[in-house]
Amino acid sequence: MNTIHLSEIHYSWRGGLIPSSFDALTRGIESEESRLCNSSFLTLTFRQEYDYDGLMEYLELLEGFSDEATAIQYVEQVTAQNLSASLAEPGYGNYRWRHDASRDDERFKTNRESPLVRCRHLRSFKILNDSGYDSKYVQFEVLCVNPAAVLGPELFAYYDAESEWVGYFISRGEE
Repeated sequence: MNTIHLSEIHYSWRGGLIPSSFDALTRGIESEESRLCNSSFLTLTFRQEYDYDGLMEYLELLEGFSDEATAIQYVEQVTAQNLSASLAEPGYGNYRWRHDASRDDERFKTNRESPLVRCRHLRSFKILNDSGYDSKYVQFEVLCVNPAAVLGPELFAYYDAESEWVGYFISRGEE
């Protein structure tokens, strides 16, 4: 079966997709560009979930804002809500989620800032349970971006997360 190389989207991406998935990817990028256009500040979350089977990572663009203060306020609110909801999730058996406050506001996913994409605010937390296998790291950021190219190569290079970007945009393109 023919595949379309992802380097057509971002020069450093190495994978390929079948045409229907590539179409969903491009639709997702177009949809997010339309939703976030003219935003100088993007909010995003990056999540790592560890369990007995290994690691899963997720990335999501949340909202776009024209001013930094509103974006920071949004991230503060969404961080608190997400921590509360995460702690309320059911655990396995007698294991319950607990917050490891010693890891608050720690950067756990490296980034590559550029003149066009810079982190302006970071919030993060870690939760775990006493099974010894399950933990989650959740990181929220406010990024200052160039509104003329909000979803350009600099944003994709900010996180070296090809599969997470691709999965996110495909899911948006299939909505």
